[in-house]
Amino acid sequence: MKQIISSFLAIVNICLTIVDRLLTTLYNSNMSIQITLKKLGLDEKEIRVYLNLLKNGRTKPSLLAKITKINRPTLYNVARELISKGIVAEDLSGKSMSLIPLPIENLEKVLEQEKRELKEKEELVKNAINELSLVTANKEYPVPKIRFIEEENLERYLYDNLVKWQKEVIASDGVWWGYQDHAFAVKFEKWLDHTWETKQSRDPNYKGWIFSNESKIEQKLGHKYPKDKRRVRFLEGTNFTASTWISGDYMVMISTYQHPYYLIEIHDKLLAHNTREIFRKLWERTGKKI
Repeated sequence: MKQIISSFLAIVNICLTIVDRLLTTLYNSNMSIQITLKKLGLDEKEIRVYLNLLKNGRTKPSLLAKITKINRPTLYNVARELISKGIVAEDLSGKSMSLIPLPIENLEKVLEQEKRELKEKEELVKNAINELSLVTANKEYPVPKIRFIEEENLERYLYDNLVKWQKEVIASDGVWWGYQDHAFAVKFEKWLDHTWETKQSRDPNYKGWIFSNESKIEQKLGHKYPKDKRRVRFLEGTNFTASTWISGDYMVMISTYQHPYYLIEIHDKLLAHNTREIFRKLWERTGKKI
């Protein structure tokens, strides 16, 4: 008898284990489906209603509100959104209206709708540009005088504005002037590599003349970049803890010595010119080149 009971309990445990695994699998599958639907643009309530309709089929709004625990007025709004997305429909064949799920292939219509909306926005943008061009005719769009860029956006700003700065350099005296904290070179070496890969960097009138701290990174960069284009000098007794560049009419100041990093860009022709003259005079009088 004891052996029979033990065998029975063992079978029960096995069954419970199987059920538990099935429930876990179903839960994980359901969570995965919800994440996918959310990425497709459905919100939490829309997902809840849609999955219940797929599970139960034709359902009256009153019953669906009870199942999903969504109040009826809100449920009607959710249903309208799902209908507009083309994945749910109203069934008026009975005494009262019911909601039914459309074939799951209709989910592709969600993407089609987004494409249509994007195309409409593109047309709106084009029309807005044409209309606004009439308003701003013969007027120059003002460039911000001062820009402050926080650490999280700093690297992207460097890449996005590099060509602008290089064009400014070429349009002025052809020299990217400045002094550089060697910590910047360590942290943004890939960006420095990129500065010598652009079309503008190959312009015969473009070059970079900067002061920096004596350091291993500057020795390394001295062997990487064209010596006839990039020149570095050291000012005896100085230790730069920030970087400042003059690129045409732009002055760019960057702090990367300690967190939080930041960048300040000033667009001012007179300020840039006078600072450039200081760099030019320092270059003529001092320095050890590598």
